[in-house]
Amino acid sequence: MATLDADRIEAFLRHQLDMFNQGRRDDFIAAYREIAPGGLLIDDPVGSDRKEGLDLIGELFDRYVGWKLTFVELIVNGHEAAACVCNEGVVNGDPITVHSLETYHFGEDGTFLARYFHPAMSA
Repeated sequence: MATLDADRIEAFLRHQLDMFNQGRRDDFIAAYREIAPGGLLIDDPVGSDRKEGLDLIGELFDRYVGWKLTFVELIVNGHEAAACVCNEGVVNGDPITVHSLETYHFGEDGTFLARYFHPAMSA
């Protein structure tokens, strides 16, 4: 599999964010399945044990469903991207806004590594 170009990477990242915000779980997961035929790896948060498997993205969706995510900044260079994301949700009954820094690596073998830097919290 060839490395994805920057336009395809940006289109995927914006699409998955839209699907999440619209609560379209099946379409959200399908976007990851398509972009990562070689497998998905997630560091969430960075510093914890790396997790593997496309089922993880569904678990993350379920954990944060109802939150609104917005790219503050999205930068794509080659086969990698970095983003600052504004995350707005509710924790323990209180509205909260936190920012995360996220990096994405798209491997030539079809793998996708997502690394999420964010403050510790529970949804």
